[in-house]
Amino acid sequence: MASRKEQKEAARQQRLAQEQQRAEQARRTRRIRMLGGMVVGVVIVLGAAIAISSGGNSNSTKPVAPNSQKAKTTAATVTALLKGIPQSGNRLGSPNAPVTLTEYGDLVCPVCQEFALGSEAQIISNDVRAGKVKIVYRALETASGTANNSMFVPGQVAALAAGQQNLGWYYIELFYHEQQSEDDSYVTNDYLDGLAAQVPGLNFSKWNSARSSSSLAAQVRADEQAAANQSFDSTPTIVISGPKGQAQPIVGNPTSYGAVESVIKSVSS
Repeated sequence: MASRKEQKEAARQQRLAQEQQRAEQARRTRRIRMLGGMVVGVVIVLGAAIAISSGGNSNSTKPVAPNSQKAKTTAATVTALLKGIPQSGNRLGSPNAPVTLTEYGDLVCPVCQEFALGSEAQIISNDVRAGKVKIVYRALETASGTANNSMFVPGQVAALAAGQQNLGWYYIELFYHEQQSEDDSYVTNDYLDGLAAQVPGLNFSKWNSARSSSSLAAQVRADEQAAANQSFDSTPTIVISGPKGQAQPIVGNPTSYGAVESVIKSVSS
């Protein structure tokens, strides 16, 4: 049995250990608070920098003015891409093209934008313009479900309404080029009108009248049902078919134009 002196020493050692543990915990707490303060400071500085660079985002949800230099530059880019390529409704390219690339997309989807401005633009310039491939655009709601869900159908119908004048792909491309953050409720009637005003040769009154067509809204829902029937739930989902059959669908933005081109060749004659 331990002596009283030994008991006192054991108690002292235990107390010292507890005090050391509390001191170490206090030091950790202070370090965490200091780091937290530094992080908050960095966030504040970054937030201020972003606010300054974007003008406080006060104009982030405003449509591009149709007569602005930005609108003219964008329209010129889209025209250079599409001019001379036949289109009808939601199809771009010759109806006799042996390979069909079907794109299930959401005009608000940033990944769809990456595809549209990257690999797809090269496909259009090379394969579609040469008559080897035609692209069919179909609607599938994904990103629009964040802040723009109430405008998903009107936005897609707006593109289809332009398609009735064989200008649907001008509208689609302009939408992608002027796309804003999917977290902002920027897709309004003013935004859609602004895009229409930039489409070269579009009869605005006919386009505006066609937007109320129930058949176009039904086409959007039919596209979504076709996607659901194939278990597609991501955008873009790209289906490529040709004389040799249908390739495995590509989900998401392809890594490169070459990756898509190899799939096109695999289904070609």
